[in-house]
Amino acid sequence: MVFKLRKTAAVVLATAMTIGLSTFAVEAKTTLRLSHLSPPGSDMDNWAKDFASRVSEASDGRVNLRIFPASQLGDWEEVYEQLSQGSVDLAIQSISTKFDSRLSLTWFPYTAVDYDSAKDAWNNGGFLFNIVNDLVKPQQIQVLAPYANGLGGLAVGNPVDDPKDPNADHSELKIRVWPSGVGTHKPLLERLGYSTTTMPWAELYTGVQTGVIDGMVGGVPENAVRDWNGVVDTWLQINDHFEINWLLSSAFSMAQLPEEDAAVLNEIAAQMATERFNAVEEADNRYLEELSKNGVTVVTYSRDEIENMAKAVRVDAWPKMKDQIGDELYELLESRYSN
Repeated sequence: MVFKLRKTAAVVLATAMTIGLSTFAVEAKTTLRLSHLSPPGSDMDNWAKDFASRVSEASDGRVNLRIFPASQLGDWEEVYEQLSQGSVDLAIQSISTKFDSRLSLTWFPYTAVDYDSAKDAWNNGGFLFNIVNDLVKPQQIQVLAPYANGLGGLAVGNPVDDPKDPNADHSELKIRVWPSGVGTHKPLLERLGYSTTTMPWAELYTGVQTGVIDGMVGGVPENAVRDWNGVVDTWLQINDHFEINWLLSSAFSMAQLPEEDAAVLNEIAAQMATERFNAVEEADNRYLEELSKNGVTVVTYSRDEIENMAKAVRVDAWPKMKDQIGDELYELLESRYSN
């Protein structure tokens, strides 16, 4: 009788262990929600899908990503808060300045003037990347990698006289600045001779179409082709900022992953960030060519012309942006770009 009881207990224990191991195997598979801004089939969407595929393969299927394109989980500022709270796991988007105005650094004009300087400053381990990463950590958010969108420009619904002269008067042109970019891009545009106003992204197309505004800043050539097709007469590739969306993760979500799987996400993100930096110049040029084919006047600048514009903005407009990032960061930037 004792033997039978012991045997029964052993069978029960073995069964429990089997069930427990099966449960562990199921629990070890993690699905993370990834939000991004762009429509299905866009460059960003394809990048996100590639990232998901590589993560799944490298983790032997333990980590899977469910992608929500076109801001399906909410406006990017809403998603940013959800990342901080842990209700969204990953997102490719801008970084909000709502909780720390110093993050206006991500929009600071002329921290890069071309693709090489952008890669040096903003790629993983770069001077500016490290600063941004440190600033978001207290918000329970981690920066996995930058997603390079390209060099910014100015889309205008009318012809622009003397577009290469930083001292020209373009005050008859009212250029939209996005609401949270007023601190950086209002001084920039005013230094370059334009009038400014604020307007949400969703209203830009009809704003230019109806003449409420004459143009907009805060985009790259892809935006001009994809979002503003038909209302852009002139595209000025002024390289005012290097536009980056960021692959961000919730610190809560990352903490729940085994170290091995968290490392997989970090390594693949860094690898794909570099690949994207290497490809973004070609992408910008492809969209600029498409704009030209569509009848848009595309104005490009030599390195000397861009440097001339950047110098004017750094000397005259940067001091007006100082409050956005604070004395310490401003002095760091000033010493870095003074030569």
